[in-house]
Amino acid sequence: MSLVVTVLQTVVYAVVFVKIFKWLYEYYEFAKIIDKIPGPKAYPLIGNTLIFRKVKHDDRYEWFRGVCKQYHGGIFRTWLGTTASVHLTSPETVSAVLASRTLITKSPIYDFIHPWLGTGLLTSTGDQWHQQRKLITPTFHFNIMDEYSVVMFEKAEILKECIESELKNNPNAPIDVFDFLTRCALDIICEAAMGVNINAQTDQDAEYSTALHGITTQAVDRIFRPLLHYDWLYYHTRDGKKFKRTVETAHKFTKQVISEKKLARQNRQRHNADENEKPKRQAFLDHLLDACEREKMPLTDEELREQVDTFLFAGHDTSSSSMSWALFCIGNNPDVEEKIHEEHLRIFGESKEPATLRQINELKYLERVIKETLRLFPSAPSVSRRVTEDLEIAGYKIPKNSIAGIQIHYIHRDPKHWPNPDKFDPDRFLPENSQGRHPYAYIPFSAGPRNCIGQKFSLLEQKIVLTAILREWKVKSALKYEEAKCYNDFILRPQQGIKIYFTRK
Repeated sequence: MSLVVTVLQTVVYAVVFVKIFKWLYEYYEFAKIIDKIPGPKAYPLIGNTLIFRKVKHDDRYEWFRGVCKQYHGGIFRTWLGTTASVHLTSPETVSAVLASRTLITKSPIYDFIHPWLGTGLLTSTGDQWHQQRKLITPTFHFNIMDEYSVVMFEKAEILKECIESELKNNPNAPIDVFDFLTRCALDIICEAAMGVNINAQTDQDAEYSTALHGITTQAVDRIFRPLLHYDWLYYHTRDGKKFKRTVETAHKFTKQVISEKKLARQNRQRHNADENEKPKRQAFLDHLLDACEREKMPLTDEELREQVDTFLFAGHDTSSSSMSWALFCIGNNPDVEEKIHEEHLRIFGESKEPATLRQINELKYLERVIKETLRLFPSAPSVSRRVTEDLEIAGYKIPKNSIAGIQIHYIHRDPKHWPNPDKFDPDRFLPENSQGRHPYAYIPFSAGPRNCIGQKFSLLEQKIVLTAILREWKVKSALKYEEAKCYNDFILRPQQGIKIYFTRK
């Protein structure tokens, strides 16, 4: 009996040894290729983890921008434990990844938000992603955008009332607009996407936004702790348990919104004598469910929740960030604000009536202001992909199973493509100044097959909301440009908020 046990133990040890040896050999061969790419000094098995761990969460964005500046060839590499990332920092190098129709798989980093977003449009890949994209694309047709704009105008008026109320209470104090704009954007996306009015601007309970912020912060912190990449370990830690509770809070909100929407659709169907009759204003979810019925591809409750969570996140956090930074930039550049005022006089005259969609579409200077804001402060400062096939970029081999990091924030300030890159200059986007610019020098909504499907929605929302504010008040930033500090939680957020002084025009 003891001989049998000894033999079995020997076999087990041999199998384990062979697996470890095979893994170490593959790691060694992989590292030989990756380490030909320039990058910070890395140590076997732990890589650059010690360097990353020394940097505090709030300092990581500025610190990493400094790392990008050290490597001028548009490419460098880092290691987090045994995971290698190849960072692409020039239009020439990112185009090889973003333009590809096969490199569409999101990096393992997005696995950390899978418990929250599941396999919605942001995180899915392959045939599933193609199917979702095909279904969802028609819901952003320009005719449907007209329907969404009605919601945007309504919520922008409520935002003005909220700002007015705050000014009455504290007339001489600056207002942190980030919270106000976050609530406004959440109001807009819930009604435009779901057809449900949650009154986020007038209801002081911000549980969902707080949960969403917590999820992204905790997920990003986990990225820089390689041992916690393993689910079996992470969810037994205090951080993992906290993350799970936060996701449950977000899902509770989403499920409640979906439940209200389902009830509204049932009531509509019950009261419509003509089954083909449509409501005057349909939400994104109505269009999506109608498309699923036409294509005979019904969504399960879980798939529905994943898409709703994805659009609530992508449709409000990014826009609120961009609008906040836009007010910050305008509030630091009186000459830009004056040009916006001149454009308003030309289009609106002395009228106090709310803007029309036609007038909003004529605001070309404001559109350039928004574009320049997104250049300096891209809502998503970086995106990443899993490399699913061997590549060659800038003369370096990028092996399969590495991660390609697209550093949008750095590309947008590349002096080769943006002279005086830190200056806020909306006229960079005049047609004559844009001629000859590399197509991947400006990618605030990513680019290629996996570009942001809602970019037209976002730009329209920003123009409508910012116009409502800027027709009413002059703005001045409490923080100077050089004092602003950012951090990256998938979304570029201000460390100190965005505090703005408002003066009635």
